[in-house]
Amino acid sequence: MPSRSFIIFCSQCNGYILRCRKEGSGTLIRIYVKQILEPKFFKQFKNSKLKSEIPPLECSQCKQKLGIPKIHEPGNRPAYLMIKGTFFKKES
Repeated sequence: MPSRSFIIFCSQCNGYILRCRKEGSGTLIRIYVKQILEPKFFKQFKNSKLKSEIPPLECSQCKQKLGIPKIHEPGNRPAYLMIKGTFFKKES
């Protein structure tokens, strides 16, 4: 599966949120914490076992909620379930 890199922006204020890697084709439904490349702030959550350990994904400028923390089965991988319509992406 080819891997692509995306920059995620807030749809409300156009603020930068993060840069991540996505494998495969299709829509962006979830972002795995281990695939977030920037900012480095997210690295501390890559081994989280509980969704309560992961902060919600929100815009630092307008505080719009963009993603809901979850532990994705199988593999117990920490991820964000993205909220449709709250973000847009550009391939980097």
